[in-house]
Amino acid sequence: MTAQWREFEKLIARIEQAMAPLDAAVRSPDRIPDKVTGELREVDASIRYKVGTCPILITIECRDRSSIEDVRWIEQLAEKKRSIGASMTLAVSSSGFSDPAMKKASAVDIEIRTLSDMAAEDFRQWLAVQHVVLDVREWSLSELALELYDAPEDAELILALQESFRERGHLAPIFIRNLDGKRFHVENVLIEWCKRHGTFFPDDLPSDGTRIRRNLHQPVDRNLLHVETTKGDFDIRIIHIGLWLSHSKALVPVSRLAQYSDPSSPLVQTAEWNLRGTVKLSLHRDLESGETKIVITSEDSRNIITADSLIGKQKCGVSSGVSSFWDSVRFTAS
Repeated sequence: MTAQWREFEKLIARIEQAMAPLDAAVRSPDRIPDKVTGELREVDASIRYKVGTCPILITIECRDRSSIEDVRWIEQLAEKKRSIGASMTLAVSSSGFSDPAMKKASAVDIEIRTLSDMAAEDFRQWLAVQHVVLDVREWSLSELALELYDAPEDAELILALQESFRERGHLAPIFIRNLDGKRFHVENVLIEWCKRHGTFFPDDLPSDGTRIRRNLHQPVDRNLLHVETTKGDFDIRIIHIGLWLSHSKALVPVSRLAQYSDPSSPLVQTAEWNLRGTVKLSLHRDLESGETKIVITSEDSRNIITADSLIGKQKCGVSSGVSSFWDSVRFTAS
């Protein structure tokens, strides 16, 4: 499978997710057991939801190629649909279907769809812009240090916590609440900070992407939070968090305009922007209702922060390499 073909499948999954009921689960790809052999059969995407107490499975198969799809593909999909017990199968093509294929699809309960690239003029009725202004405030963790009540000077974070921080960074569950043993991470502390003090981004932060350093110091009462060290468990007195902050703006052009249709009429028009990395902004216009749904998706895997431990003077700290995390994103049409 080419990367272009896979992008086609993912776009179809995003369109169907936007149009599906809120409680529907869309996966792409998915693997579903064969009802006879038990073998896992891969489908390009699936939609699962319930009607009352009845589970519904819809499968989606896609082909992105220059030739029109013929009846043989429909016959293959009909047999696969029966084998995996799908309630419905959608066959999606970028080039359309032959007349025999459409007749066969109707006879074997296969729904067919076509995705076509469109020009900006085709979207003028509801989309007056081709660019968005991406306004991003980012923060990244540069250092974490803890001052502890009554801890000896040679206390160090236990090895398991150091390893957890190296692997998970700001999401490592380092802190433990005394009341019930629940664990918390740095991002929990930052969320609480924002509730009490407002944003940690200064008003005068330049918008050219320049990074500035800010240190936050969160005092903690006794008997509230503790941490596990090589010398035992000790309550946390102060949490010191070092952050890199930046603010940037960028004009992002539209990356794709497409129309999703059944044999009788267009159903959805979609405009997408590639924002940063695998993050996409999608506008999906339901042509029947006139409703436009705005969706932001990302395929980024978990951010990994490498770390070196810095221990001493009743502080247990880890200084980390920097990975970026999005604090807020705002979009302005232009």
